[in-house]
Amino acid sequence: MVRAVKYREVRKFLEESGWVQIRTTGSHTHWQGPDGNGRLSVPRHRTVSPGVIRQIITVIPEYPKSWR
Repeated sequence: MVRAVKYREVRKFLEESGWVQIRTTGSHTHWQGPDGNGRLSVPRHRTVSPGVIRQIITVIPEYPKSWR
């Protein structure tokens, strides 16, 4: 079971994993994977919901253990 995570933590993790923010649309940031294929859309809210965290984990299986 995952928990809600602060947006700052998610952004830091994505940047350290080689993901690049390609644009911002409204309250969401769009990220492209290091190989250029993967794409993620993450809401820029104070906390990112557990459902979005689960979607990130399916794309990037090596996630911080503090997200559990």
